[in-house]
Amino acid sequence: MAAELVGGALLSALINPLVEKLASEVKDFFKGKDVILKQLKELKTLLSAADLLLTDAEEKLIKDQAVRKWLDDLKDAIYDADDLAHKIETKAWRNQLEGESHCCCSCTSKVLMKLISSTRLTSFDKAIKPEIEETLGKLKLLLDNKDLGLKRLEKYKLPERVCAPSLEESDIYGRDHEKEEIIKLLLSDETTGGDKLSVIPIVGMGGIGKTTLAQLVFKDARVNKTFDTKVWITVGDDKVDCMKVMKLIVEKVTSRKCEIEEQYDLQEEVKKVLSVKKFLFVVDDVWDEDPSKWDVLNNCLKSGLHGSRIIVTTRSTVVASIMKTGSTYQLGRINEVAGWQLFAKHASLVVDSNDYLDLKQVGEKIIDKCKGLPLAIKSIGDLLRGTRNKEEWESILNNDIWELYERKQVEILPALWLSYFHLPSELKQCFAYCSLFPKDYHFKKGEMVLLWMAEDLLQPTNGKRIENVGEEYFRDLISKSFFQPSTDQTFLMHDLVHDLAMFVSGEFSLTINNINKCSHKVRHFSSLQVCVRGIHFTELEELFKAKYLRTILWKECLTFDQLMIERLDKSFPSLRVLSISDYRIPKLPDSIGNLKYLRYLKLDSPDIKEIPNTICKLYNLETLLLEYTRVTRLHTDIGSLIKLRHLSVPKYSLQEMPLQLGKLQNLQTLNAFVVGRSRDCGGIKLLKEFQDLHESLSIRGLENVSSLEEVSDAAPLLKSKKFLSQLSLEWSRNREPEVDELHKERERELLSALQPHPNLKELGIRNYKGNSFPNWMGDHRCLSNLVSLQISHCSNCSFLPSLGQLPCLKELVIDNLYGVVRIGSEFYYSATSVGSSSVAIQTKPLFFRSLETLKFNGLYILEEWSLSEGGVFPRLKNLHLKSCYRLKVTLLGDYFPSLTELVVGDSEELIPSLLPKAQLMQAPLISLKKIVLSLCFNLKCLDEAAFQHLTSLEELTIEGCPNLRLQRETGEDWPIIAHIPNIIVDKKKI
Repeated sequence: MAAELVGGALLSALINPLVEKLASEVKDFFKGKDVILKQLKELKTLLSAADLLLTDAEEKLIKDQAVRKWLDDLKDAIYDADDLAHKIETKAWRNQLEGESHCCCSCTSKVLMKLISSTRLTSFDKAIKPEIEETLGKLKLLLDNKDLGLKRLEKYKLPERVCAPSLEESDIYGRDHEKEEIIKLLLSDETTGGDKLSVIPIVGMGGIGKTTLAQLVFKDARVNKTFDTKVWITVGDDKVDCMKVMKLIVEKVTSRKCEIEEQYDLQEEVKKVLSVKKFLFVVDDVWDEDPSKWDVLNNCLKSGLHGSRIIVTTRSTVVASIMKTGSTYQLGRINEVAGWQLFAKHASLVVDSNDYLDLKQVGEKIIDKCKGLPLAIKSIGDLLRGTRNKEEWESILNNDIWELYERKQVEILPALWLSYFHLPSELKQCFAYCSLFPKDYHFKKGEMVLLWMAEDLLQPTNGKRIENVGEEYFRDLISKSFFQPSTDQTFLMHDLVHDLAMFVSGEFSLTINNINKCSHKVRHFSSLQVCVRGIHFTELEELFKAKYLRTILWKECLTFDQLMIERLDKSFPSLRVLSISDYRIPKLPDSIGNLKYLRYLKLDSPDIKEIPNTICKLYNLETLLLEYTRVTRLHTDIGSLIKLRHLSVPKYSLQEMPLQLGKLQNLQTLNAFVVGRSRDCGGIKLLKEFQDLHESLSIRGLENVSSLEEVSDAAPLLKSKKFLSQLSLEWSRNREPEVDELHKERERELLSALQPHPNLKELGIRNYKGNSFPNWMGDHRCLSNLVSLQISHCSNCSFLPSLGQLPCLKELVIDNLYGVVRIGSEFYYSATSVGSSSVAIQTKPLFFRSLETLKFNGLYILEEWSLSEGGVFPRLKNLHLKSCYRLKVTLLGDYFPSLTELVVGDSEELIPSLLPKAQLMQAPLISLKKIVLSLCFNLKCLDEAAFQHLTSLEELTIEGCPNLRLQRETGEDWPIIAHIPNIIVDKKKI
């Protein structure tokens, strides 16, 4: 096969770093101990020999069970060797830390030299020696197996990565007709058999694009206008849990948590919330063929308004026949033209170009083998993106996997296997690790990168930050279509891609539903399903067969009891990742500190209020996530965790930061820092120790910065943190409502000192009691990259800061500044940044040039907002004015040419001035599409003339305005709004 396309075998990513360890850190630890050094040299030689067989073995494993078993046995032995190396590294690290804790700095080096140079075997050496011998024996036996006919293949250097097409681009071809047909069914007034509810199943084989088609329909503007509520529910291949589905419906329709546990009560709640809704539900990826479950759901879904619709996507014609109310929509393959367009996009070829005609001929044959499956075509296109060599394309075309699949000798989609086979080895093991996540599980990039890091799956190069390497791997897996973007910054794997991950991970990864298949080879275990039925707690005893377990991801399905967690250290001594949610005991046992190889610990339960001091003995810990607990304090010995890179703490229960926190100079993320009251705790100056903080930081308890010395110490703290993207500065709300002038001045000086780095993108300031804002807030040089700013509950400020010249500001929220009476020129510019006000007005500079969303809420005494002094808001799309009781302002198209949404709440006196007829005739709001009026209890009528001039208005939403008479056809105010396509009153479409 052509060199450029050859990736690396999955096990190579385990062997390569292990060989490096054996040649450096591990070797140094046993300096002078020739017996063990000889063993380590032999181990290194055997691993290197095995590495040369891996590419040939991996190519054969899909069709040869004997090779598959050999690879699994080899992987087991390599894991054993890696555990040995990690055990030795940890011993050396502990020796160093304990030596430092008992000796002064001047004598530490002497102690270490004595430790390293000793030729006499210690008790640790004597214990490790037979373990090395056992691993050597396993490897020798495996490499002596001549019956498999494996060839030694030299490695090839992989080509440079080629960037994937932008994720924002359209990635859908050949489905326009199908989309229009489904939309026609949704918008049709006809229903089957006189029912109010119509169910439309979309049926097709895996990878054909059922979910993609449903997403196209779901997002269509015509569909948005037709239905009051849209809900997307992904079921997956598990049995349908009716209670879970009904809870999701209630939560998504009402936007609140559903705590109902009785099925009858839950059914009644679903009926209630849907009774005033014309809804569209998409129930995606249904496999359960039990008709009784659909009967339970259908009984309450029928309560929706006439015209409600459900789209079901499934591979099963049985499911379709059970759920349908009319005809089934059978989704076919995409045609050759669409197939070539999709392939060309992912292979980065110009569709109609005459360049590479020879490649096009080969590509068309490959597409033909993909049988019109979009997922397969995308995968092959991604694979071939980096090469323009015809021979390499033909190697893909002529691979045996296509024929094996046709003969049903393999079940994995050939295009997916080929795409996987040519991945670099480090990406293969990262992808295989994802088999721990159930089908349709939505995961976040940051979460996945930290797990990969803890499992030693990331291989840093050229001095790159390890997290950046993980993000690069993640982007590569997206570009190869192994991951696909979902919603809310999450990602998921297509179920066929998930099948591939399960296949390549084999028996080394185990999920709760397959607990009965547990063996000694299992290294990774997860229980991440939201709800698992039919699993008895005693069945978890099976898990204790996996004595070399490295990973436990435990979430929601079963409760971790005290006995279970106390057994962890003795049952799973090699554990590296422990993630527990739904833990119902307030305090963790001390034995948690015995998990000395642990690198990642996540505790996600509000019942946990205390963590034991023994956690500070976890010297390998890199990630400690406590944000969703109610821990009140961190132990003073936390400074021992000097490998810690990521620490998240509860933002509101934690009272202070310990002084020893300053020793954690490798910290990359710290979500919250609490300035405590006690002199013994770490004050705000501790922040200077963390120069490499990334992502977001919330600083709370700023009212506890009490001295001028502390204020001056704060000055350089944030300005140097160039990697922070989000910052929140918070004083306590639980203070005296009035503070004296001394306190006001001190808080003003403190906020002035807390100037962030210009790279900051999001800033929040809350409960500040100073009487003015610092100059840096309005200086475009200081906040040159700021995108979002929220200022709330700053009660002593009578003027807003000068924000009009911040070049990137897109979102501005001003909340509960109840001292502001007037918004004038100071809001747009300051004398120092623009010059004199007269010059500013004459030259008419463009202020707020990037602002898209502006929200004023709780400006109770605001009387005037001067627009003429600031000029136009060129890009403002969303304007929210709530609880601005005294404000009167006229919205003119001249000032808001891009305004699409206007929200007015609890401010009925404002409405008449907003949209006066005379001004709208001269400067209409031609872009305004949506108006929301809420909580205007005394509003009795709408201005007919004003609404007539809002010719682009598409939606009017009214909530809590009981005196308006808006009944369809009969209400006195109905003729004023009858021309608006979508009218929603108190969450009901009329």
